[in-house]
Amino acid sequence: MRVIFGTNRSELAKKVKDFLTDEASECNIFPIDTAFIDQVYKLKPEIILFDLYKFSKLHRSLIETITTAPSIREIPLITIIKKRTPSILHQLYEFEVFDYIADSFMKCELMMKIQKAQQIVEIKRDFDKLLTKDPLTGAYNRGFLIERINEELNWCNIYKEPLSVALLDIDFFKKINDTFGHLTGDRVLMELVGLCLATLPHKVTVGRYGGEEFCLLMPSTDQNEAEHLCEKLCQTVENAVFQTVNRQEIKLTVSIGYTTYADEARLSVDKIIQNADKALYKAKQSGRNRVFFEPSGLK
Repeated sequence: MRVIFGTNRSELAKKVKDFLTDEASECNIFPIDTAFIDQVYKLKPEIILFDLYKFSKLHRSLIETITTAPSIREIPLITIIKKRTPSILHQLYEFEVFDYIADSFMKCELMMKIQKAQQIVEIKRDFDKLLTKDPLTGAYNRGFLIERINEELNWCNIYKEPLSVALLDIDFFKKINDTFGHLTGDRVLMELVGLCLATLPHKVTVGRYGGEEFCLLMPSTDQNEAEHLCEKLCQTVENAVFQTVNRQEIKLTVSIGYTTYADEARLSVDKIIQNADKALYKAKQSGRNRVFFEPSGLK
């Protein structure tokens, strides 16, 4: 269990740290400031604890971001409040905060809250898999991808954050199917998705766009970071060893085309996918096993 705790109170930080020492695999404590949300995006915890000792403008902004940002809003947020009053509870309700706990809590109370959150998230995750995951690879399906890109676009337009989208295609995948059979082709697809998930940050959504083509949705990622992630993934795939169903080792490469949207023009999902597809085509035409960028815009 990975936990992030935001607080500016040293005594409370020590208390929570002591409580979770043997309970959480990872407990990171950060001050409540403008950089806190960056840590959430970076570490993508399973639980967020947030010290709500006051309802300042910054506190409101951070809670609103955590509970509404498409890529992190599913993470349960448990707030620690100093006093249980109708006013505070009403504000927590308005922000759709998952749960709260009073300031003078015991370890057992905190663990009950966390376990409850974990159970509900696990049930929801199992249910969502039935609706949103590709049954072969475990990557998100195309419908879910389109919905998420729409959500992230709206988020970008409101908060002026960059969004990068990439299309990844396995080079000469037909040859793999023809030489080793479709069962090996399926195995390669599954292993590739596992490699993507292990290589890319938690904030990146990996989806199967069709056949051997995959889509990488990279929120809060500018062109430079997107290029670094795509290049790293391209190199990782090239260095990896894949296996046929008969355990024979094979090598493969991928081509990646990506685009970055930074609110310079209001684009549709189709246009963004089209830009990434143009970049992928250029990567293929220029020799494969490389990354190409296509700028966003209406031209």
